Amino acid sequence: MKPPRSALFAPLIAPLFVLARQSRIVEAVAFLFMFVTFFFLLLECLHPRVQLRLKPAAKPEIRLNINGPSN
Repeated sequence: MKPPRSALFAPLIAPLFVLARQSRIVEAVAFLFMFVTFFFLLLECLHPRVQLRLKPAAKPEIRLNINGPSN
């Protein structure tokens, strides 16, 4: 199974919190980004993209030879 794509956002959380010490606006953006990243991680874990394997169609046991020679 593939890892969630939103996990790519996780390395950006730590630098945002370092920058959050600069002002309240950056702190609010960092918290918002963190919550959005966690939300997407949970969403992808709860509803993964899974494709069901369909069984191949069963082959018939009797074949009709309509265009063949008649008995």
